[in-house]
Amino acid sequence: MLGGRNFHKIIEDELIKASKELTLEYDTSGIHVSEITRCSRLSYFERVDPFVDESSNALQNIFRSSITRMLKGKTKQYTIDDLTIYATTDLIVSNDMIVNLIPVSKLPDYPHPNDLLYANACLFIFEIQSGFIVYFTPDGKFVEFGVSESKRMFEQVVRRARILHLLLKEKKTPVVEPSELCFSCKYYQRCFGQQKESEQLLDILGIGKKK
Repeated sequence: MLGGRNFHKIIEDELIKASKELTLEYDTSGIHVSEITRCSRLSYFERVDPFVDESSNALQNIFRSSITRMLKGKTKQYTIDDLTIYATTDLIVSNDMIVNLIPVSKLPDYPHPNDLLYANACLFIFEIQSGFIVYFTPDGKFVEFGVSESKRMFEQVVRRARILHLLLKEKKTPVVEPSELCFSCKYYQRCFGQQKESEQLLDILGIGKKK
């Protein structure tokens, strides 16, 4: 607060405004691949009953969307029966290769399974046969992993999209999908609010206390 003005609130409002201007445009009656290559329960909460944490979401969205827009990324849809699935890729090279960039604090030895599912879905939806996942750090280091089409992986994406689409229509919460990502999820308390449920998650991940 300076001179009666709340500069923190002013900056926060401007970030939220910029984020909304950068938000991907797609028909929300469909499903974006980003919603089904992560926890379905997280995606459901984000749509139906999201936490009000707009400034945090705004910064993440500005960073993510800025990369896509700077590289002239594209969004394309894939329709099967009554379901429309959308995918966004950061970069298309010579119309025959996609590239998705992912910021990380440490370069991985292998691509994350969720990133593989996402990149593979992009290949099918954009009808391109090859692509790369590029992980990069704040100091400019990067590593790339090649991705080729896998029909089985894309069928899994379509199946998950159908399930999430149905649950959203019926207002039914998806089942819990326990993983280590749960510990940093803002909806952790909704899934594992009780001590007994939290201990069950630790047991599932193989890191619970030995009895």
